[in-house]
Amino acid sequence: MPIYEYRCKKCKHEFEELRFSGDRDSDVVCPKCGKKAAERMMSVFGGKGGSCGSCTSCSPSSSFT
Repeated sequence: MPIYEYRCKKCKHEFEELRFSGDRDSDVVCPKCGKKAAERMMSVFGGKGGSCGSCTSCSPSSSFT
């Protein structure tokens, strides 16, 4: 079950919700104000290219074959 990020249209509170992918976004209730006015936000995940300095598995010389 994926975690989606939402922003309430009324109070602008940002929160995460664990939802089935087929669930309707219109049923999401803001935990701060209690309104059904949440919109799904575009999620962006971060990643580092090359070596992150703390491990060897993500070094530029690593191969994923």
